[in-house]
Amino acid sequence: MYKPIRLIVSSILVAFVATVTPKMAHSVEVVAQANTQSNTQSTDQLNQLLEQGRELVDAGKIDEAVLVYVQAAGLDPSDPKIYSGIAYLEALRGNYQAAAKFYRDALVLDPQNPDFQYGLAYSLVKSEDYSGAADAYRKAISLKPDHLNAYLGLAVSLFRQGDYGSAVTTYEMVIASDPNNWQAYASMGMALLRQDNTPKAIETLQQAAILAPNEASIQIKLGVALLRSGDQVGAITAFEQAAALSPRDGEIQFQIAEVLKSQDDLDAAMEAYQRALAFNPDLVEADVAIGEIQLQKEEYIGAIVSFRRVINRVPENANAHYHLGMAIKGRGGRDQQAIAALEKALKLYEQQGDSEGVKKTQEALKELKK
Repeated sequence: MYKPIRLIVSSILVAFVATVTPKMAHSVEVVAQANTQSNTQSTDQLNQLLEQGRELVDAGKIDEAVLVYVQAAGLDPSDPKIYSGIAYLEALRGNYQAAAKFYRDALVLDPQNPDFQYGLAYSLVKSEDYSGAADAYRKAISLKPDHLNAYLGLAVSLFRQGDYGSAVTTYEMVIASDPNNWQAYASMGMALLRQDNTPKAIETLQQAAILAPNEASIQIKLGVALLRSGDQVGAITAFEQAAALSPRDGEIQFQIAEVLKSQDDLDAAMEAYQRALAFNPDLVEADVAIGEIQLQKEEYIGAIVSFRRVINRVPENANAHYHLGMAIKGRGGRDQQAIAALEKALKLYEQQGDSEGVKKTQEALKELKK
């Protein structure tokens, strides 16, 4: 299998499992439902704070809302729903460690609440604490055995820890309870791929495609599995189906281009990379690939432009500096510029511990300095 395919398979194996992480079960309404029947003299102030917080949330002023609900928690520190509401808002802000802290506060007050356990688990997944997340998902499941989203989250946590066998078992449990759950089939297919059980992975992903024929992500996963099996024609068909379902997705066009490039169909690959960039201008990998094709086809001016564009955006990209030097060398007559680019590449390769990059750059410099 060609190296570009190996790289793209590896990246997709991770990226597309991550997308099945279930959404948080809580809504902002949880905050508004906090128990305000306090017997203290602060009841009216508490009610006012909760109402103010609700209005701020409705207005999209999440930062201000968090401060208001923290005040409310100070007035009624015994209400777990206030803490869970703060946790939810912190998660909205992307402060997942803070969210986990407030979910734990809520659980101290209400340890048997499966939704709080689920929210804690989700926050830990987003904090990349997959072991802690798995424990929290298991507790949520023990409290609510039919909590399918918790099973899905548990499977994701197991996958991220590299426990693919347990992840597959967990997905099978979801499917046993919900035979039409295409997300479980799709993610289980990727776990099977990680186990190198490619035939079973393809079968599982095909079942996911039957259940959700309009889901582009499944076609991408299926394309990856077919690539792994050596069926490049089938892989392209799957990627093209994904492109038809999501025609302006630059990542899908990039996958198609990678396969075409591996088949040495450079003109078609170039068009696909250009479409990928048109839909996603931040896709640096597509710019790199375009430059490499231009270099291979001895279109040196175009390659120089492409690699300089990459370097402007990612100055530490050693490969871009190396290819720029080779493109300048190929054009001829500008040895000092080529040497400068290659020396920069050599320095970066050395810093990055890339012995292969160091070796090829040293050889190119030796040739130029003769």
